[in-house]
Amino acid sequence: MTRTFTEPTLDDLLTDPLVQMVMRSDGLTRGFVRELMETARQTLRRAKALRPNVYLP
Repeated sequence: MTRTFTEPTLDDLLTDPLVQMVMRSDGLTRGFVRELMETARQTLRRAKALRPNVYLP
């Protein structure tokens, strides 16, 4: 039996009812989380360009 696993997308996570409940209790919005993830992605991309031999996913 072969099992495969794919990681959930950001959209999957942000539409999950439990995640929405936690975000609501923390005062977070989907827009804020999306913006935060985009900023992190760009920061990691710049860091990778500066240090190409360092592993950054």
